Order: sequence, then C-alpha cells, then structure tokens
Amino acid sequence: MPASALYSKLHTDADYKLLQLDSSLLKALENEGKLAFKATKESDSVVLCSKSNTWTLKQKNHSNTVLIMREFVPEEVPQTENWSTLGVNEPSTFSLGFTKQSYELEPRPTAGEISYSTLPIYSGEAHKAPNASGLSNAACLSLEDLRNCSPCSDEEFAEKWPALGGCVVNGAACILSREFISRALHITLMSCMAESLDFDDLDEPQAFAAVNKDMGEAGEFNPFSKEVISTVLGKFCSWSPGGRFKLQKETISQWYGIEALKKFASRSSIPQEEFMIKWKSLFPPYFSCDLDFKALRGYYYRPLGSCIQYFSKETLPDDPKERFSYLFKLQSTWDLDEIAPFIDQLNTKGVKIESFVMKFARRRRQGKRVTVSAR
Repeated sequence: MPASALYSKLHTDADYKLLQLDSSLLKALENEGKLAFKATKESDSVVLCSKSNTWTLKQKNHSNTVLIMREFVPEEVPQTENWSTLGVNEPSTFSLGFTKQSYELEPRPTAGEISYSTLPIYSGEAHKAPNASGLSNAACLSLEDLRNCSPCSDEEFAEKWPALGGCVVNGAACILSREFISRALHITLMSCMAESLDFDDLDEPQAFAAVNKDMGEAGEFNPFSKEVISTVLGKFCSWSPGGRFKLQKETISQWYGIEALKKFASRSSIPQEEFMIKWKSLFPPYFSCDLDFKALRGYYYRPLGSCIQYFSKETLPDDPKERFSYLFKLQSTWDLDEIAPFIDQLNTKGVKIESFVMKFARRRRQGKRVTVSAR
C-alpha cells in the first residue's frame, strides 16, 4: 500500500462541515463558479442553491477518519531528500492533515420554493397597497430580500414568482389576490384585442400601453401598473429569451374554468353541459379559446352522476386513510382520472397510481374505464 506524507491532526469538529460533492454539484461549480446556502425563518432546514438548481442537505452520521488531501501536481511535488523513510517507499500522496468527523452532508436535488406565506395580499385598492400611508410596513420585503431568504435558485424563483401571482407594489413584494388577477387578465386580453396585438408575440411595453390607454386622467390611481401587467404576462404566457411573450390559452382556459366552478357550482351542483355554457360566457367577447374539461380535474366532484360541484382539495385531511374516507363521503364511486389529482401528493414514493389506490380503496376496471370505491 503506498505511503502518504501525513502532516498534522486537524481540530475541525466545531469549525468545518464536510459536504459530499456529487456530479450535479461539481457540474454547477464548473459551469457557474459558486453555490449559496439558504435557510428560511419558518424552518431550520438549509438548502444549497446554484443559479438554476436547489439541493436539500441530509446529515449522514459516521465515525470515519477523514484525510484532508492536496491535489497532486507533478511540478509541485515537495522535496523529500531529507525524509527518513525507514525503508518505506517514497510517499505517493501528500496529505495536509487528518481528523475524525461525526457526519457528512449529503446533497439531494429538490424543487426550490418561495417563502411567501407572510407576504401581503394586494387586491388593487390604493389604500390597501403595501407601504401605503397608514399601513404598517413591518412585514414588507423587497423582491431582492425575498429572493435571498427563499430556499430557491434564482432561475426557479424567476419561474415560480409570476406563477404565484407575485408582484412588486410600492417597492414591496406581495401576492395579487385571485380576484384582482382575474380583473387584470380580463382587461389585458380585451385591451390587446382592441389594439390588434399578436397573442403569439406580445411585447410587454405594448401590452402595458394598451391596458392603460383609457385608464382616466393622469395622476389618478391606476391599479394596473407595469408590474401588475408583467405578473399577468408571466403567469399566463410562455417567455422567450428575446423578452417576448406567447399567450398560453390552455392556462387561461383552465383559469376561467376554475372561476366558473366557484361562481356557478359552489353552493349546488350543476349539469356538466350547462356548466360548459357558463364557462364560455366568462371569456372576453370574441376571445377564441378551446374548453378542455379534463383541465379542471382536481377542482370538482360528481354528487349526482353527470352533475358537477366545485371542491377545493385544500380542505382535505393530510392522512391518506382519512382523505380517502372523506372523498368517498362526497362521492361513493370515482373515475380514477378524476380522483387522482386529489391524492397525487400522498403518493410520495411515486408508485403507479393504480397500485397506490389499492392500499386504501377498491379498484375496478370496466373496459378502458377504471373506477375507485371504498372497501
């Protein structure tokens, strides 16, 4: 076994934590040059972020001796003429020191998240805007501060922020209310159509100018700021590197469909055929958009056969058995495709949905149709 030049024992227990460098971390370091540790106030967990990816850090306990090594560079091999090798071959590696570590940190890829739970909700009213006169601004954060304290890479943040309805109002990061987003979307669509703008190649300044063309006298409060329109475009459009936007009609159709369920099918059920007509009625006049009822799965149940009724999965229990029991109280038999969105998040091991369902319910196949019922 080759000998090594071992210089000293290192006392690193209180000062150093060892991090495993897997291939994804090494690639990030090579391509981007730096990584950043982030932690949130809501949690003690720490994540590691590159420009585009996020890793959680899992502590792996052990009692191994750790050698702190120096990279072997032939031109920098130390002179060993004065070494007393006692018959042992000349060292082939040179260690800077050694120590014992009780654990290492193992990086595991994860989806970055934005810490938005404490952000104010903005509904488009001047007197309720963040940092408005008379309101406390103690909880207000700038967008940069929010980015820095969120366990999320910069690229993930840029993608998730508009999807959340995130916006900057009076310099403070906030979340636009669903009602205000609906108003802003509706006005944006109508204004762009009035100006004959191309929905497949939208320019943000042109869209903002179209929305604000008839917004009243200068100096009057206008809730549809440039930042608000930017959020609407980011949420309902795909973005190209050239700064242009392409309207995603499937996303818009789903948004209006959920709004239609809340408006027409919250207190009582409604026949699906009648609902489709009411769904279409919510779109701006002359706005052409296909209606795909499958996009609304996870937002309704069928209490009476073909009739549907709005339901929010946010009210469901977290325990799998309790959740299945609750769902079967709403509806005794479900199509697998319609119950799947209500239980997907429980399937943490990623097994096939049919196999997962069989742990808690009875599955039955009828031709191409798969139904699920209580045991």
